[in-house]
Amino acid sequence: MALQSAPGSAFVLANSAPSAFRGSALATAATGGLAPAALADASAPSSVSFVGLAAVGATLAAAASTRRRGQKVAEKSGRAAVVARRAESIAATAIANGNFTILVKALQKAGLVATVSGKSPYTVFAPTDAAFADLLKELGCSAEQLLANPDLKSILLYHVVGGSTMSSSLKDGQKVTTAQSGQLAVQIAGGKVKVGRATVTAADIECSNGVIHVIDKVLLPPAAPFDPAQQVGAGAPLGYFDPLGFSKKVDKAGFNNLQASEIKHGRVAMMAALGAVVQHYVKFPGFEDVPSGLGAVTTAPGTYGFAALFLVSGVLELAIWTQNDKKEPGNFGDPAGLNMYNPEMRQKEINNGRMGMFSVIGIIGAEVLTGKDGMNQLGF
Repeated sequence: MALQSAPGSAFVLANSAPSAFRGSALATAATGGLAPAALADASAPSSVSFVGLAAVGATLAAAASTRRRGQKVAEKSGRAAVVARRAESIAATAIANGNFTILVKALQKAGLVATVSGKSPYTVFAPTDAAFADLLKELGCSAEQLLANPDLKSILLYHVVGGSTMSSSLKDGQKVTTAQSGQLAVQIAGGKVKVGRATVTAADIECSNGVIHVIDKVLLPPAAPFDPAQQVGAGAPLGYFDPLGFSKKVDKAGFNNLQASEIKHGRVAMMAALGAVVQHYVKFPGFEDVPSGLGAVTTAPGTYGFAALFLVSGVLELAIWTQNDKKEPGNFGDPAGLNMYNPEMRQKEINNGRMGMFSVIGIIGAEVLTGKDGMNQLGF
């Protein structure tokens, strides 16, 4: 069997060389120019001459010397690479490193590449691709969904600290303020440095505008305290309107319950206001003699229809369209598949629902006062 070293130091044991090799110029070089008689027969491995062994030993020594010289060149090259890396910005260093592809995409998506490429010094706690993979598994989402998250910029800035902070200057129990205005607690124990829930796996990668510390987890900023005034529904012209103080800060569950109730009442009111107009012109078969307006509820067979409608509504609310705490208030799915349940459409629905509640109250109040249905009140 031929035994080979690293490139540049190829050698062959004389007793294991095939005949085609033994006659070649390479064989002559490998055996130190020995005569063919000095080579042992391939069929007798034990017949290797002392001269041949000496030649192989000399070749091994030359190869080792070559490797040592190569190692020194590599060390010098490595030091040069470090010096070159220090001349690059944080962004350029991250881009050049194959372990930060998701982080780089996130920086680009959030428009922060220029920030970590400028002259202002920053310290970046950089999560690797493996750290992002763990987060995606934890959240149950894809990288594309994470990059589309509206909080992406806030998450990234939670990993950035102003100034160049080397690991030697960190102290146990210290809190560093991030560019997201949050704080990261530093823990130092057992020779390990932790920031938040992440452990620093590689420290002090110096760049032209700061330093990178590699961490094994993605840091998520703590959620802001729940504020009803910042939720959908606090729109123009009144903004956040709660004069009786029903909604309390931090009480997200209480607010969601109240808003879900408001949305339900608004939906019913919109249908009722529309029905008050339509029933003046349209009568279902069998209900031709039922009067319009409130009289439809008190006159048979309108009474039976109202009772049936009440029961169907109860089944829909309690068994089919039930409120899910993990969804927005009033989100009972998208049966029409229009993909319109977004903040803009939610705001519009809430506003229309409020208008519907005022409308139906006005229609009922006016009928009680005048005895006229919704259309009669308008002179029709």
